Amino acid sequence: MVVSREVSFHAYHSHRGMLYEPNHPHEFFVVIGVKGECNEEGFVCDYRAVKRTFNRVIKQKLHEKNLDLLFEFPTSENLAKWIWEELHFFYSLSFIEVREKPHSKAVYLGPIEDL
Repeated sequence: MVVSREVSFHAYHSHRGMLYEPNHPHEFFVVIGVKGECNEEGFVCDYRAVKRTFNRVIKQKLHEKNLDLLFEFPTSENLAKWIWEELHFFYSLSFIEVREKPHSKAVYLGPIEDL
């Protein structure tokens, strides 16, 4: 079973290299996919706990920050991988999805050896 919780944070970034855009804001939406078996009550995990963990581990580091100062290339792809690396200690992750806009997203499925 895979369940997910959507969370968000607001941050700024630019693009340089293959794509150039000056620093600009985004409301980043993150979907955290957690896999597991249902417990005796029918739950895989507590969605509220996933949000609290995200806020404590991820959001406090990224919210209202200039991501250019934290990442060499602050793309959705790199954010999805970094978020996985920070959260996999807490949950059995299935995927991390990061959206900058409703029509553009990156989905990280975990390290290659886990696929």
